[in-house]
Amino acid sequence: MKAQGTVTTAELAAALERRDDDALSALLAARPDLASPAPSSLTSLAARAASRPSVERALATLHTVELAVAEAVVGLAPVRRVTAAAVTKAVGLDAAPALARLEDLALVVGGVPVATLGEALGPHPAGLGPTLAELDAGVTVPGAPAGSHPPASSHPPAGSLPPAAPTTATALRAALKDAPASALGTLDALTWGPPVGTVRPDDVPDGAAWLLDHGLLRRISPAQLVLPREVALAARGGRTRREAPRPPAVDGHRTVPAAVVPAEGARAAEEIVRLVGLLLETWQHEGAAVLRSGGVGVRELRRTAAALEVDDARAALVAELAAMAGLLAQDGDEQVTWVPARTAEDWLADPLPLRWARLARAWLGTARTPWLIGTRDNGALRAALEPTLERGWAVDLRRRTLAALAGLPPGTAPDAEAVRALLSWELPRATAPAPTVAAVLAEAEALGITGAGALTDAGRALVEGAEDDDVAQALEAALPEPVGDLLVQGDLTAVVPGRPLPELRELLELCADVESRGSALTVRFTAGSVRRAMDAGVGAAELLEALAGYSLTPLPQALDYLVRDAARRHGQARVGAAASYLRVDDAALAAQLVGTPALAELSLRALAPTVLISPAPPGEVLDLLREAGLAPVLEGPDGTLVLGGDGLALAGLGSRPGSPGRPVRSVGTLRRGRRRTSGLPTYPGAAASTYTRRLEDADLRPLVARMRAGETQVRRDAARRADGAPAATDPVHALALLREAAAGGDQVDIVVVGARGTPERRRVRPLSVDAGRVRVADVARETELTLAIHRISAVAALPDD
Repeated sequence: MKAQGTVTTAELAAALERRDDDALSALLAARPDLASPAPSSLTSLAARAASRPSVERALATLHTVELAVAEAVVGLAPVRRVTAAAVTKAVGLDAAPALARLEDLALVVGGVPVATLGEALGPHPAGLGPTLAELDAGVTVPGAPAGSHPPASSHPPAGSLPPAAPTTATALRAALKDAPASALGTLDALTWGPPVGTVRPDDVPDGAAWLLDHGLLRRISPAQLVLPREVALAARGGRTRREAPRPPAVDGHRTVPAAVVPAEGARAAEEIVRLVGLLLETWQHEGAAVLRSGGVGVRELRRTAAALEVDDARAALVAELAAMAGLLAQDGDEQVTWVPARTAEDWLADPLPLRWARLARAWLGTARTPWLIGTRDNGALRAALEPTLERGWAVDLRRRTLAALAGLPPGTAPDAEAVRALLSWELPRATAPAPTVAAVLAEAEALGITGAGALTDAGRALVEGAEDDDVAQALEAALPEPVGDLLVQGDLTAVVPGRPLPELRELLELCADVESRGSALTVRFTAGSVRRAMDAGVGAAELLEALAGYSLTPLPQALDYLVRDAARRHGQARVGAAASYLRVDDAALAAQLVGTPALAELSLRALAPTVLISPAPPGEVLDLLREAGLAPVLEGPDGTLVLGGDGLALAGLGSRPGSPGRPVRSVGTLRRGRRRTSGLPTYPGAAASTYTRRLEDADLRPLVARMRAGETQVRRDAARRADGAPAATDPVHALALLREAAAGGDQVDIVVVGARGTPERRRVRPLSVDAGRVRVADVARETELTLAIHRISAVAALPDD
């Protein structure tokens, strides 16, 4: 005996065996959890496909219409034959395509659902209660107190039958012909669910009492009444939904003018590329220290935000984008820091549209969730760039969100709630909360994928899977034509009326401070900004000539004075680095030391006729001078001589271990020299996500062949059933057999492993399976016992009589 209106594991395995290899491969590709780990046989595949966790995952991939059809199948299967026409009538729209997909996903076989499909859909699928057969058999009804039974007063007298319930629309109309208004109201309240109502045991309302007396309601406890499924379907006219599923309306959404969307998107795209480049430059000079968690601390983030002139949240997003695109790596031994990777140099050399396309592509395909930065996880503050910010569902959410925007008319700018409604229509059981959807939309706006809330042409090309060059071309078409005109004013400000040429932008960033950005760029020349250009090696005449080449009018005299005055002051004081100095009494000896080949590795340089400096530490200088035949002495910080064997230690100027004469560089010098980075991104966000791995046909074909071979062995074991060979040793298959036996009241043979590891065979009738334990009635011993499921090594279903 099996549960009413459901498919057993054996029936599902037989249905799967009838499929060809292509159909089985398609099933494994659509439900990848079934293939990991690989099933040993088609029976094991069927047991796994019918398990509650796997069915839940499959339901998360169903469209709203498909989910409505699944509810209709579960609701109709126990009471009538399920056909495409019956489900179409029940749902209110063409159900054939959705029903075919449920069959392909092995959730339904021949119109009959797997048992766990109803469990996954909830206690009352489509708002329907238990069937009359289940109520007559005493099956526990969801919502009823455990162990409750209808009171004796609710049962008919001995020898009589309960009133026949009307199960067709005609019979229901006839039964309700003389029904009081209160009974009709009670029936209307229960018809579309929930089907369970609560009453006082000693005071049943007149309407409910009338329905009980005429068989339209049944008691499931002293205080609860239920509307049988057949009666509800008759009252609904065979429908499982009051109204057919309809997609959310797109009317009423804000519409942005056609010229605003590309302009806003291009502005945001240009700004985010600029910020990523500025972050790479900032961390090139001084990397961001890495925390133990792998992220960037609050202080480092604030320092970066100040350099980028943005708030902390924007700085965190910029850092995450750079890492997503593989532009950051970790460097250092004792103090690890985030620094630009080797790929950053190539990225900076690309045109702006191509740089943006690579950032946008990386964002679309990453599992990172930057919006969680600053929130707490078990009390700990989440930091930027830390590995724990990855979420497998983030990749799919980004793609689905942009796809929802792409499905709207151009220029439509829906809010986060409207986008969430579209996502809920597409996958109702896999919809992110509204704040998460809003965060994804905000990131898309910051990147320029959307402009003023509407999808840009570049964003649409990105969603459609275009190549980076095509996405870059779409952005380039939206970017305003660059201008090379500079309007310099007497108050030491200058305006570029539009988007500046790259060369002009670099010049102004070098010698001026930006005051505002937008449709025009406004900068101000100051003594500090001009000094910054001269620190980079630009002379006064060269700077003035470069500015004059872009200026539409002669340069103001105030700017000329500012540049020349800064040049006159520039370099009056010089600062350098030295690890040691040498003071000698004879200028000729100092010149001789500078030119001695044996001391060349010290890189001696004369600051004065009798003063030399070296980048090597004092210990090495002493060793090499002594090897050259001199007799140097060590001088302390205050100029006094330090003598004795511990002189170096006393002076705090120890010698670095290693071979004498080897030049020593500080850690900072090494970073300014050749950077020791791998050039590869250091967290999975920049690489292909492991959460979206798709099974290839080359992997599935051999797996299908092995399952077919394993099924042959299962058939051989079943043929030797009389010899005592167990029917199911796979844990998932064994658990499925136990659940089916509990639902149908059948007996099974089990092999239980005792505390000492000794197997024992028993014939039992499973009563319930829950929370890793099974309660069974031992048939031979006439006792009940509860067993841990992991102790049951095999289960064998008994053949039908």
